[in-house]
Amino acid sequence: METTKCRLFSFLLVFTGFSTSRAASGDCVKVSNCKCQYQDDQSVIDLGSIGKRNDFAFPYQKSQDPLSSYEYAYNPCYPVTDTDQCKDVAACQKDTNDHFQIGDASSADFKKAEGFGDDITLRYTSIDHIGNNKLVIVKLICDQTAKTPQLEIISESPTSTYNMELTSECCCPDGCADRPPPPDPGTSGGLSAGSIICIAFTVLVVVYLVAGLAFMTLVKKSRGTEAIPNYSFWRSLPGLTKDGFKFTYSKIKGLGGSGAAYEDL
Repeated sequence: METTKCRLFSFLLVFTGFSTSRAASGDCVKVSNCKCQYQDDQSVIDLGSIGKRNDFAFPYQKSQDPLSSYEYAYNPCYPVTDTDQCKDVAACQKDTNDHFQIGDASSADFKKAEGFGDDITLRYTSIDHIGNNKLVIVKLICDQTAKTPQLEIISESPTSTYNMELTSECCCPDGCADRPPPPDPGTSGGLSAGSIICIAFTVLVVVYLVAGLAFMTLVKKSRGTEAIPNYSFWRSLPGLTKDGFKFTYSKIKGLGGSGAAYEDL
């Protein structure tokens, strides 16, 4: 019995050591507005799959402070333009009368949280439209069970400093490193007009050939090359194309004063 307990205890120690071996510590150095990298084990925190393109991933919501009348919206990684007062922002504040730019998306910086062990914060600075300096501090809370990211607006303390908490598996080292970013509506997510025209043309040609061959073979009882729909036209097409080039060339050459008539070619 004692031997079994010892083996179980040893297994738990090994398992615990393995499960925490990926825990990173120290500073997480900024790689981009979405990502930072720990220098000790090269693991990364990547928020690229959380943010949205051209919209707030976390729409306006009230603060936990019951005395605050403001609402806040936040989007990691990608800039959002909400109003004339909130352009290219990561975070915006509003009340019933106005909007305030509190975090420029381009100012994103990863820093170790003060007094919170190895937690990392994502910070943004800004100057609003009336000239006030703003600071947003988003504490990144690693929770591997948080498949759906959650944002809490904690408080404005001190004045013009906005404290938030983002809980997600993506806040964990390498938690979402293999996830692709959201598609850019301006460059992806659909076929171009040229691609659609090419596909439609190809489909029409295939339908024309298949239906024409079936008609000529089954109805007209044609065989061999005669079964090709409009065979005489396709046979003469190379010559017609050649004549077309010659005619165009003669017209261009004629503009230079030494043109030849189409009939002479």
